Amino acid sequence: MTTLPGAMVMRNTAFLLIMLMSTLAFVPRAEASMVPTSLTMVAEARDQDLSTVQKVLENKAVKARLSALGYTDQEISGKLSLLSNDELSSLASQLNALDAGGDGLGIVVTLLVIVLLVVVILKLSNKTVSVH
Repeated sequence: MTTLPGAMVMRNTAFLLIMLMSTLAFVPRAEASMVPTSLTMVAEARDQDLSTVQKVLENKAVKARLSALGYTDQEISGKLSLLSNDELSSLASQLNALDAGGDGLGIVVTLLVIVLLVVVILKLSNKTVSVH
């Protein structure tokens, strides 16, 4: 019995398609949908603000002051959970703006750099400063 060359190609193609469709039948169907960016950003911002506030509340001086005012840890965490996103963000930004001990180191470094620049400029121009 003789077969045509085109029939062999058709048979191989049909076999390949049957195998491909059988394989695809076993792949589970996955469904996904888009999550609005605003919802994820609000949740992340709230978590970040909450962690900032809690970090400040863990300070010993802050805990001592709040306990002196009569607040317990449970009351403080209860009040934090009642804050809205805007109130929590405002509180966190105000806490970030506070300097615990001031920024004295920055001022000292700036003054040292200025003095060093004046000395270098005087040395380069062969000038001396003498105090009588």
